Amino acid sequence: MTRTLQYTFLTAVLVLGAVCSAEILLYDTFADGDRTNTNLPTESAVWFSHPANLTVTPGSLAVNQLAIGNTSSKMWTYFAPNGSPVTLGVGDQLIAEIKFTPRGNMYSTTSKNFRFGLFYDPTDAQLLTDTNSDNGGGRWYDSRGYAVILTLSPDSTAGTIQVGKRTNVSGTDGLLSSTGTYTWNTGSGQAANLSVNTQYTLKLVLKRTAEEEMKVTFTFLQGGTEIATSTLTDGGLGSLPIYTSFDQLFFRLSSYTGTADVVDYNSIKIEKIPAAYGGPLVGVEHVFTAVESCRTSLYETESDVDKNVPDSSKLSVRSDYKAKKSWIKFDIGDLDVSKLRSAVLTVTLNDPRAGANTCDLSAVNDDCLDNIGWTRTSLTWNNAPGNYTSSDGQNPNQPGVTVEDLRIRLDPSKTMAVGTLSFTDGLQGTKISMDVMNTVQADTDGIIQFVLHNSSGLMNFCTHNHPTAAYRPVLTILETPPGADWPIPYQGQTVQTSLALLQWTNPEPNLPGGIITCDVYLGTEPNRLQMDKVTLGPGVNAALVNASNFPHFVPLQEHQTYYWIVDVHDTTRQEVLEGLVWSFYVNDNTAPTVDAGPDQVTWGLPKVISLSGTASDDGRPNPPGLMTIQWTQDSGPAVTISPNDQLNTSVSISQAGVYVFRLTANDSEKQTYDTVKVVVGETSCQASHLSTGQPYMAGDFNQDCIVDLEDFAQLLSKNWQDCTDQLVGCN
Repeated sequence: MTRTLQYTFLTAVLVLGAVCSAEILLYDTFADGDRTNTNLPTESAVWFSHPANLTVTPGSLAVNQLAIGNTSSKMWTYFAPNGSPVTLGVGDQLIAEIKFTPRGNMYSTTSKNFRFGLFYDPTDAQLLTDTNSDNGGGRWYDSRGYAVILTLSPDSTAGTIQVGKRTNVSGTDGLLSSTGTYTWNTGSGQAANLSVNTQYTLKLVLKRTAEEEMKVTFTFLQGGTEIATSTLTDGGLGSLPIYTSFDQLFFRLSSYTGTADVVDYNSIKIEKIPAAYGGPLVGVEHVFTAVESCRTSLYETESDVDKNVPDSSKLSVRSDYKAKKSWIKFDIGDLDVSKLRSAVLTVTLNDPRAGANTCDLSAVNDDCLDNIGWTRTSLTWNNAPGNYTSSDGQNPNQPGVTVEDLRIRLDPSKTMAVGTLSFTDGLQGTKISMDVMNTVQADTDGIIQFVLHNSSGLMNFCTHNHPTAAYRPVLTILETPPGADWPIPYQGQTVQTSLALLQWTNPEPNLPGGIITCDVYLGTEPNRLQMDKVTLGPGVNAALVNASNFPHFVPLQEHQTYYWIVDVHDTTRQEVLEGLVWSFYVNDNTAPTVDAGPDQVTWGLPKVISLSGTASDDGRPNPPGLMTIQWTQDSGPAVTISPNDQLNTSVSISQAGVYVFRLTANDSEKQTYDTVKVVVGETSCQASHLSTGQPYMAGDFNQDCIVDLEDFAQLLSKNWQDCTDQLVGCN
């Protein structure tokens, strides 16, 4: 079933974290099995140093590092027209995201073997050809950009991750061949303990935090779980200004002995997030309930590989000798997947499950048509699409496939890892969601199949025909609006009565030379007939919030929800592109400001500590027009705050420790708080160590912050006469 909502937005369901709006510059999932076409944003040619060692199939661009041998491989792709780079203003972000799956073997190494970054060459044209070069035939010598260097390793030998700025732009070094061309951060995190046939995400975020500051953050994820991160702040490193223009993603892998036999790229995505927009994704939401689902079983008391084991309620997953895998199928019809903004699969627990729990989620490749017409009454272990088969329920049929592969994994030539579903202490009805955008984006026939597999303990999820309809597997797809997009105020935003503009992004004309005009509606009901309407001139994408444009609803009233719509007219189209219904809420009240005072360090017990805070408010809402305050204790040995409803108060402390107190200001509608840390020791020495958290010196047996004759009686110490009391020193 499809449910289309006219003012929908998707929030907090993607496992990769908070959702922000983005202009998708490039999102290539290799759906057409081709790497040489450019049709932004869904396709961008990927140029390579060893093209004979690439295998491109729908959803996969696989680099055979083993075949390349003991040399590096390079790849690059462009996401902006030649000569027109993407430029970041203050607050803007540029996000590069690469999803890949290691195949074959992973290799233990301490070397930093995977490098990638975002660049722009200010003097030369884009290089649109394969070549085994890090310098583009000399044209990349002066390229500006930021990069990350890391290790792909299956164990703890992996080195730290480093993020850097290319600061030597006048030499003859390649883009990533010489690490000395960069100014690197000190390094943090390890991309260690990686596994084959598991999808990983490399994410590089450039955020221009100020006019002369760029923050570069790298994140490494396994499924939806962050496993490493590193950050660089550029305020003019290398005596060069920050870089703000970019058009190329370049990446380089060392020899296979430092990475994996095969690095299978599943997608490359580049997004720009404008500073002005801070709201959730908007679009037309389509909700599809699974049309078929069924569990399969390997061995119970005898071979079950050719048995159909349907169940009206549960999809089972386990990976022991009684291995079970479950298939879920969706039919999304003729939905245009090139216009998707997000896609999320949600499954529901059928049985309670305590503790930490995980299972793998994979997708059947779009070009795998094996038994695509299966139903819950016909699916078996041996005819399930992409599964490894067995004749006896204990051993695999295929050569080179292990028993562990049979029980846990799927055929990598027919399936693709999506990620890991995880939860802790789930009850019946607990919902678990996963970003499946790559899978849906690669679809060409409207049929999408997922597989649940590899759980160390038995896990049961709900079927497509579960008696409770709300428990059934659901695929939620958000499609880009056909017309106006990225509303400001964003969907559901709270604004003040002084709101001056309604803003949005207009679509491009359907044909070159077309003229875009807009009708803008505003009212207190989501109905065009009950709204005021203003028609704007060609290309205008903002409307003044004034009585001339919207006479019945301006000035805006407090504590009122307003709805607005932007209908788009395109002279090269016959139909009107009707807008979504967006809303905002008006409230002039701002939250109180509060300061709990400076942190304190003191000594001597018992002790009376004064707490002195400040707070202010705008007098709203009125009534009551008053602000109340309250002191509470966050941590430390329990004490009594008296009085606790005054800005200036005190506490009596009789026990050494670190105390944290919270001051909260409440205007009856909004709250703000601040905390203050109070460190109290019996002596200044103890207070000093409680404050810094540093251990006492090894020879300071009486913990008076100095190793002297009193300690010498127990042990002569190399720290003789060294003082560690940072507050008053030692006498």
